[in-house]
Amino acid sequence: MKPFRSLISSALAVTIVFAACTSNTSDTSKENNDTTATANTTSTANDDKQKLEDNKKLVTDFLQSFLGDKDSTAIDKYLADNIIQHSPLLHDTKEGFKEDLRHFYSMPNLPKTKVDIKHIAAEGDKVWTMVRDVAPNGKVFARIDIFKVENGKITEHWSVEQAEPKESDNKNTMF
Repeated sequence: MKPFRSLISSALAVTIVFAACTSNTSDTSKENNDTTATANTTSTANDDKQKLEDNKKLVTDFLQSFLGDKDSTAIDKYLADNIIQHSPLLHDTKEGFKEDLRHFYSMPNLPKTKVDIKHIAAEGDKVWTMVRDVAPNGKVFARIDIFKVENGKITEHWSVEQAEPKESDNKNTMF
């Protein structure tokens, strides 16, 4: 009977040790899973933030190149071939956009300028800008542009603009 008790005691001791090891392993595994999940979430958040910054830079570079530097090649560099225009004054497609703005680029002695982006924001695949724009005739406009960016190209564009008044009913600026 004594050998049987000894065998049971040994089996019980092994079971307790095994259970304790399994429990610790389980806790460690859970901690590792939690750490991995946190690292993945942080990595995804950083990737998303970087994508937003990349999209804002793409739009900023496009506006400066296209409007400020008067570089018509910016259309080919930054716009998707099948860009969708939501402005009623512009045609869809890159070729339509080029045709719409051909007169702009044919103006003699059109000076290069620094594009005055007053505000820029991004969320998801959209970038919003508020620009103070001075037309070649000297008229000043406040313009809001929204750009959809996919795969490093502008694929859609919305634009709303308003002439800056000489006087305002309040002391606030448009920007």
